[in-house]
Order: sequence, then C-alpha cells, then structure tokens
Amino acid sequence: MENVSDFIEFRIDPERKLLYGKWLRDVSVEEYKAGLQIIGQLLTEHAIKLWLQNSERLTPRSVPEQKWLTEEFAILLMQSVIKYIAVVADKNSPHSTGLATIREKAYRIFGKTKSVEIFESEEDALAWLIPNMQYYRLPATTHPVNTDKEL
Repeated sequence: MENVSDFIEFRIDPERKLLYGKWLRDVSVEEYKAGLQIIGQLLTEHAIKLWLQNSERLTPRSVPEQKWLTEEFAILLMQSVIKYIAVVADKNSPHSTGLATIREKAYRIFGKTKSVEIFESEEDALAWLIPNMQYYRLPATTHPVNTDKEL
C-alpha cells in the first residue's frame, strides 16, 4: 500500500486544539480507513476539540464504508474530547448527500454530543469552528505525523 502521506495531509494548531485534514485525492477503502485511523490517533494524542476535514476530492463512500464510519469510527469520536467537526464538500456532489446521511444516522445513534456541519469552503468551515477570528489561518506546515510507514 502507498504511504498515507500520499493521499492525506494533516496540520495541527495546538493552541486552538484544531486538526486540519485534507484528502489529496480519492482513496480506496483501505486508504480511507487508514487515513481515518490516523485522524483518530491524532484526536486522542493532541486532545483535539475542533476538526476540519476537506473531503472535496472524495467520491461517495460505499455502504460498508458508511457502516464502518457510523459504527466503528463514531465510537472513537464519542470517546474523544472533540466538540466540533466541519467537513468541506461540494453541496451538489453525491458525496455531500452521503455525508449528511451519515451525520443524521450518527446523531440518531449517539445523540448530538458532537456537532457536525458540512460546508462548501474551508473559509466557511473555519468561520464556524473559530468564530470572531476572520483573519485566522491554518498552520502552514504539515504536522510531523509518522505517515511514511507502510500500512
């Protein structure tokens, strides 16, 4: 399998407890799960409360991937201190519709202890995550995560 850094980028703002993730291209099932597992690790290790995930390049996930996301990955999210999750996806794409469905299913299963919103731009997502900071910019460098290991 390719290195994780070939398909997902991470940045962390430790002061604001914010994780930024961006899918660099569409990914396979294995890559999708590997990327989310690293995100889960980062959420825990850095006590992340705000997460912005740019998913503009992803195609809709399969039913088994959606099931894994709402059942397995959601448990990890519930055990973390994360409060707000902003996902960037084109609202006219089938992926955005799938994300909204996943969000509603997760709310039914786990309640609304974590807020999840879908946005069309990173700027709008950041404005929601960090209100009153219109000039905020994400950290310029990728956080040193050991993503070069083969998964």
